[in-house]
Parts: sequence; structure tokens; C-alpha cells
Amino acid sequence: MVVHSHVFFLTREPFSVPVARRRVRARIVGWGVLLDEDARLALDTVTSELVANAVQHSDQPILTVAVYASVRLRRALVEVCDGSTMLPRSRRAGTDAENGRGLELVEHLALAYGAERTACGKRVWAELALPEQPVTRRQLLAVPRRAVRAALRILPRPGRSPIRPPHEPGSSRPRTAA
Repeated sequence: MVVHSHVFFLTREPFSVPVARRRVRARIVGWGVLLDEDARLALDTVTSELVANAVQHSDQPILTVAVYASVRLRRALVEVCDGSTMLPRSRRAGTDAENGRGLELVEHLALAYGAERTACGKRVWAELALPEQPVTRRQLLAVPRRAVRAALRILPRPGRSPIRPPHEPGSSRPRTAA
């Protein structure tokens, strides 16, 4: 099973949030993963929240961002490491509060998420679902049984016409040829 991975570093500045979002998305798309609108929105939002929290709460000048993806498992993992040992915690934001909803967003958009202390600070991560990917020609040739199953899905079933006859107006039964 192939798991793609990429690690990059960012300075702990607010402008690093959109940079991280673009780089994570570009890397996943660069691996040949097709993202639908929901997956792209979830990936962008989760990446933004993880990096923004690290920018706001860390005291180290450099952040480490890692992204992993398995097309076969339809999963992506985004993690952010920073120098702070304080683990993030969810809080209830007031109705007029301008922040405090980040982890709640991550919780709703991710399949799983978590945080743990490391030797050099902490690691905060989130696992996201990737959309089903179309079967490529290479995959079909590599696994002949998959090619046969795909062809059988396309072919009509025995005893069943691939074209259904039109219905007569006012009748619920199909018209048969004489």
C-alpha cells in the first residue's frame, strides 16, 4: 500500500496559515488525488485551524507541517508540530465571540483528531476522508480481476435487455414487441 508523505516548515506568522492551506492542498492534488468540493473545504478548513492554533499558542519561531495520504484507503492526515507543550482543549465560545470554535470545526470535519506531547513540544493532527477516486488504466492492468469486474458492471446482464422499451401513455406496463 502506498502512503504519500510530505513535510515542510513555516514561520510562526499569521501569513503562514494560507500558505499551509495552499501547500497541503497542492501536495495532495499533486499525488493525483481528485478532491470534490466537500473534501477540499474540509481539508482547507482543518489545515487552517491547526496552523492558526499553532501560530497563536506556540512560542517557537518555526512550525512543522506534515501531510500524508493513502489513495487506496481514501484517507489524508494533516499534522502540525510546534514548540508548545500545552495541549489544545475545546471551549464553548459565546455567541458574540470572534474565536474559540476551531477545534469544534475540526471535530465535525475530521474522521478523527488528537494531540500529544512530543520531545520538542506537541503534535496536533486530524484525519480526513478523501472522495472515491476513479479507477485508472494502470490499476486495471495491475489487477486483472478488477478489470473483469469493471467490464461486467458495464455489460448487460443475461436475460435482460440493455435498452428498456418505452411505456405506452396511460399504462404502467412496458410495451412489448409483437
